[in-house]
Amino acid sequence: MSDNGVALGRAFAAERNATDWRAYARKLEQQLLAAEANLAGNKALKDAALRELAKADPANYLMVQQNRQRIYDKDFDAVIASGRRPV
Repeated sequence: MSDNGVALGRAFAAERNATDWRAYARKLEQQLLAAEANLAGNKALKDAALRELAKADPANYLMVQQNRQRIYDKDFDAVIASGRRPV
C-alpha cells in the first residue's frame, strides 16, 4: 500500500516539475521576444542616427562600418567573456 503512495507522490512531483518547466519556457520565450523587439528598435534607431550623421559629417569616424563594429565587439566580447547578463 505504501508503494502506491510513493508512486502517487512521484507522479505529483513529476507533474509539478513539468508545470514548472513549461512556465520557465514561457518566460524564456517572452524574454527572447523582448530581446528581438529591442534589437529591431535599436537597429532602426542606429540607422536613423547614421543617416543624420551622414548629412552632418560624412567623414565621421562612425560612418565606417568597421569602426562601429570594433566598438560593438569590444563590449559584446566583454559581456560574453564575463558570462554576465547586462543590466
